Amino acid sequence: MSRSHRSLVEPVRPVMAPAGREGRGAGSLTGRWWRAAGTWSAHLWRIGAQTARLAIGIPDYENYVEHIRRHHPEREPMDRDTFFHERMQARYGKGRSRCC
Repeated sequence: MSRSHRSLVEPVRPVMAPAGREGRGAGSLTGRWWRAAGTWSAHLWRIGAQTARLAIGIPDYENYVEHIRRHHPEREPMDRDTFFHERMQARYGKGRSRCC
């Protein structure tokens, strides 16, 4: 049989992954990459959402609670309704806006 015909008749052997890297399992390289990519994309989504809220003037309650617990452990954070009321009063409660 000629060389070109032999490749058509012989079964194709699958290419094996190196030991310990057999796909998307817990310890595989691609599995670790996908987990890291998911973690980064979730982090970027949170930063983007926080930036959008700040740009349109909505205060970020979760960021406030994290700050209070980290930097002022002796203080109890305000509940969500009190926080938003206080922020809206700080922004709009002075009467006329300063910019116009």
